[in-house]
Amino acid sequence: MLFREAIERDALDLLALAERVAAQTGHDPFDGALHRDLAALGNDHLAQERQLETAALTLRRAWLSTAHRPGDTTLKSPRDGDSTRVPCGDNLQFGYERDLDVSILEDRGATYATPPTGWTGDMVIFRSGQAALATILQFIASAWGDRRTLSVAHAGAYFETTALLDAWPRRNFRSTGPSVVSADVVICEPVWCNGSFAATERLPRARHVLLIDTTMTGPACDLDRWLLSTGDDCNLAIVFSSGLKLDQAGLELANVGIARVLVRDGAPARSETADRLRQLRGLMATGLTLDELSALSAPWFLDRTYVDNYVAAIFANNRALAHAIGRCSPVFEPCCHPALTSSADAPFCAVQLREPSPSLYRRFVEIVEQQCHRRGLLLTKGGSFGFRGHRFELIEPAPGQGHPFLRLAMGWRDGHSCRGLAELFGELATYKSFAALDRAYGR
Repeated sequence: MLFREAIERDALDLLALAERVAAQTGHDPFDGALHRDLAALGNDHLAQERQLETAALTLRRAWLSTAHRPGDTTLKSPRDGDSTRVPCGDNLQFGYERDLDVSILEDRGATYATPPTGWTGDMVIFRSGQAALATILQFIASAWGDRRTLSVAHAGAYFETTALLDAWPRRNFRSTGPSVVSADVVICEPVWCNGSFAATERLPRARHVLLIDTTMTGPACDLDRWLLSTGDDCNLAIVFSSGLKLDQAGLELANVGIARVLVRDGAPARSETADRLRQLRGLMATGLTLDELSALSAPWFLDRTYVDNYVAAIFANNRALAHAIGRCSPVFEPCCHPALTSSADAPFCAVQLREPSPSLYRRFVEIVEQQCHRRGLLLTKGGSFGFRGHRFELIEPAPGQGHPFLRLAMGWRDGHSCRGLAELFGELATYKSFAALDRAYGR
């Protein structure tokens, strides 16, 4: 009964999204066939989960086929007076695509993220999370770094953040350790992973700007505790994230970076910072294209109620897997997920072997694939996280950039495969060594 309810829940969610697509396009992506197709599969839960994966791609394809039409018919530099209509019903006019006004999305920020007490907020949309951070760093360098080098403390481990900072000339930014008392700029990752997980417990005091990366925590991240850590002279915080992961119902419609500009009450108007970021976005071509804007006009993007429910299910499924593995396995390292040591959450588990040789990791992947096939579990090999179904990937960082781990990204869907994967990894965790596990699941 539990598995049947999980299938029904997924189907109803897809149908609700399809209704919202139909309201914009006049076309039902499933044409009333989804429940009929699922019923025809009886109690074959694996086949039903595969059907739901196919249905999600059908929904995605139906929306994008409509969303891409404005871009197909509009020049990158349209004629004066030309107007383009996107699926959400808004008309756009622009001179150059890199200066595209994306306020039809940014205006959703008022309901997507209410600013904390004592702060005012604005939203600026970029082409990706990295594009957002690159533009923000350019803004900071021009606003505070024209006469001196700015110190930057990075409390986290995302390798592309480190690489982006390293790409700047040393006369602009000087990286410090996260244990310093204060820094001009502080970049906070509330939860981070460099092979094993950790949650940030404290921050240096930010003298000018506090940046908070919420890509892995979702928009419900508690900002108050981090804002309290800023110094009295720091009136600006920018919360940024990749909106590809957790904000699009697992459908990956388009890359997007979401930046929430927070200014302390009584400080200069927030529009000055937000407007400057938009100006730099046009100059640096880090804004959305018409295709991307049109795709992201999907009614569930930046719908806070939907995103919160979606993220909560992903976190719950990953917590369940982490607790099945536990902290005391002789095979696995003890911190595959922050929920095992704190109240923090994360959208995937990072499973590390206590014997970290490349050959053992490759054999581990073989065992996982064999057992999923034998048990009829749907686990897709691929990167990233935040999907409707479940994914895994062997991460082998470059030397000095972290330790290898198997990323198990449990998705939104509960039921047969979700419970089966927790059971499988809980079983693997009980062996006294990897050698014993290998013998038990012999070739």
